[in-house]
Amino acid sequence: MSMVEEKVNKIKVVIADDHTILADGIENMLNKKELFEVVGKAVNGEEVLRLLKMHAVDVVIMDINMPVMDGIEATHVVKEHFPETKVLIMSMHDKEGYIQNALQAGADGYVLKNTSQEEMELALLRIMEGGNYFSQDVSSRMAMKMLKKTEDEKIVKLSKLEKQLLSMLSEGKTSDEISVVIGTSSHTIRSYRRNLMVKFNAKNVTQLIAIAIKKGYIS
Repeated sequence: MSMVEEKVNKIKVVIADDHTILADGIENMLNKKELFEVVGKAVNGEEVLRLLKMHAVDVVIMDINMPVMDGIEATHVVKEHFPETKVLIMSMHDKEGYIQNALQAGADGYVLKNTSQEEMELALLRIMEGGNYFSQDVSSRMAMKMLKKTEDEKIVKLSKLEKQLLSMLSEGKTSDEISVVIGTSSHTIRSYRRNLMVKFNAKNVTQLIAIAIKKGYIS
């Protein structure tokens, strides 16, 4: 393979970060690799867009907190106007809100700023192959969020009696009052009530009613 062909096949990278020392460090690291070529650096989202108009860029390493236009907005614009360009978010933020906003904007990957050189290279190669890449901490938070969502959406199966009991509890009736209506002992009613609290993962009757209303078991 000739030197010209090798240069053409390099992955063209733009680094967007308003911390110059960090951006310079990433540039030096990538330019030492045969696979990558940093074609430009930006300190805000608007500069990223200008660079994309000037160069055929394969991937943007994008910080989130930048002046003028932040990384989330810039990612959205990049994906709208330069759909073939990949975006790897590199941020110090590992909170769910930042991760979710980045994914909704169209980011192809998300790594933290404490990532190693090896992981950075792996992330870039993964997204250039058409996949996604998330650092371990980010993946863990995403998994926890999905698990919580699954738990929240879990269907609670109720018997006819449990539905009746839930309805009367929501009306403020006591166990003694409910026992008279249903025709059973208050001890049995209290047992059913405890079972309902377990099913809905509620600590008390007030929380039980609130969760049941939220899930649509009580209108």
